[in-house]
Amino acid sequence: MEVQRDKQERERIALYGGAFDPVHCAHLAVARYALEQAQLDRVIFIPAAQSPLKLHTPMTEAATRLHMLELALQNEPDFDLDPFEIERGGISYTVKTVRHFTHRYPQADLFWIIGGDQFEQLDRWRCIDELAQMLRFLVLPRTGADTQRPNSGKNLLYQVLDTPLMHESSSEVRRRCQQGDSLQGWVPDAVGAFISQQELYSNLD
Repeated sequence: MEVQRDKQERERIALYGGAFDPVHCAHLAVARYALEQAQLDRVIFIPAAQSPLKLHTPMTEAATRLHMLELALQNEPDFDLDPFEIERGGISYTVKTVRHFTHRYPQADLFWIIGGDQFEQLDRWRCIDELAQMLRFLVLPRTGADTQRPNSGKNLLYQVLDTPLMHESSSEVRRRCQQGDSLQGWVPDAVGAFISQQELYSNLD
């Protein structure tokens, strides 16, 4: 069910975090589904410096990931790019990011786009009770993930997006680069051209 607009017409902004290593077509598709179904005004892509729940750091430099996002979003007027987490550095705790955007946009309703697999791990997130007070989660269905989990006493507000199951992933894009396979349809054309020119992901350990 789609969320109805507030009578006061507060701006509705979704924050979309991730490594984006690289950004791919499914990332953009998810943002479009969220934009329509949650009746958002815009989606802000926020590339992480390092995820607290992943041991590895992104494989490509921050400036490279930012440039690929710039290329991917150049014709998307409803999508913005914010380097806040990269500029801050260190581990990218969501609660710190949301505090920042809460102060930046005090009159906005904030949302956080999250995959169903991450949704199941919310109890592990730092300050989840505080997060639950600051925003609503927009949950992307994932194979095998429970998107109808109980609130576990956290009073979480969330909306499950009505989307097809998406199997594209950054790891699969990197694998295709390593094997020399085409990226057509996997990443935006401008991103694919940049990856090819820079020979990114072609030599992975």
